[in-house]
Amino acid sequence: MAPIFSLLLAAAAVPLAASLSFASDASELSVVAKKTMVATVLKHTQAAPVDMMLSHQIRMLSTSRKSVAQVAVINAKVPGVDNPLGTAQDPVVAQMKRSYGTTGAVQVVDLESNETQQQELMKKVFSIRQGSTVNFAKKFFRQNLTTPSMKREMAYFTAMMQFMDLCSQAEYGVEICANMDGESFLHRQDKKGLIELASELFDGDDEVIALQPPSYCDYTQAHHKPAWAKKDAWTNSSFTKCVANATKAKPEAGPANMLFNRVRLLAALPLSVNPDDLSLEKGFDHALMAGLSRWVGPVKGMQCGHSFVIRPAGEEAKCKGKKLPLKAQALAAGKQAGSDDSRLSGEYVSFNQRMVQGIEVLADRMERGMIPGPTGSVGDKCMEMCPSSERIKQGMAWRAAWHAPPLHLRCSRFLSITLSGPVLHFAGRW
Repeated sequence: MAPIFSLLLAAAAVPLAASLSFASDASELSVVAKKTMVATVLKHTQAAPVDMMLSHQIRMLSTSRKSVAQVAVINAKVPGVDNPLGTAQDPVVAQMKRSYGTTGAVQVVDLESNETQQQELMKKVFSIRQGSTVNFAKKFFRQNLTTPSMKREMAYFTAMMQFMDLCSQAEYGVEICANMDGESFLHRQDKKGLIELASELFDGDDEVIALQPPSYCDYTQAHHKPAWAKKDAWTNSSFTKCVANATKAKPEAGPANMLFNRVRLLAALPLSVNPDDLSLEKGFDHALMAGLSRWVGPVKGMQCGHSFVIRPAGEEAKCKGKKLPLKAQALAAGKQAGSDDSRLSGEYVSFNQRMVQGIEVLADRMERGMIPGPTGSVGDKCMEMCPSSERIKQGMAWRAAWHAPPLHLRCSRFLSITLSGPVLHFAGRW
């Protein structure tokens, strides 16, 4: 673990989430976590190094390294749009490719460019209700891509079909396929991550095909005693109950950070869609949700108090004050990390070193629970951060609460997984 992670944060900065006390009964883990394939679509516009984000996400997805059976990066570099001389992510990807199959654990899958293979992918994932899927696929991949945005959308469309294909070909025993957004941060308590939670919910719900992770508001609301609950029936461990709720599903979020039940997804493929559902203008996310809509309750949101996922702020967040995208947010956090750049390996040479340090700081704070209360700190239906550089200085991942709550911090034990190049190093702290 980097030296900056050993710094103790001031007690006054401890957030709402860390002020709660949690049940520790082993009985909480009623279902064994299912083996999972974790994949991410790497867009080369992503500010953070792909290996650092994957490392953080895997640490937070599960309490057990055995739950993550496979890890894949789908390299969605866009020909003719992303810098042909090389992007900042290229050296990281190259290191992953060199190591996979020897000491590495992360497979790099290049974007499919062969037209015949692209057509085969579409046949596996989608079925046209009226007309020939093969003929439609030929026209779809031969269309003239006149703008960079069209080329990027085609790259994403192809990459997501490759994710579905990877899920179908996952190794024996894999029951969940997780599609992680490359710039999303996660937090979990010591007992359960999203893999443990999803394992329980899939076992308890025969209809759901995919689960969307809790937003920060879902997470915090699970800690509050509802008005109808009897006082003597509500305990500190009541929030351990986790439910899959169709009304909590967020179609606009698409498949980002979604966890798929592999068997049920394969049973649903190819997804039956209308020809106009498959367009670059509407995008892959629309086509996926349209194809799943004929099933009963195929996608549900997770109402859980153990874990949540949150993304950096975009335009849709409508945050008040100065806009702070992830790069600026990381730079603000990196200023507190010192100037020890020598420990950063050579594959990060094209990145702003202060920004890379800041990503480490943000990930560490998320993992430690140094997160603010939701009021005024989130946007876009509580799915995105509303960061403040001044508040980050006070020790929070993206913003500090104006009034620190009472301190009842229980130090959690978590599985520490660091990613050096593509190699996953597991250092369990149990």
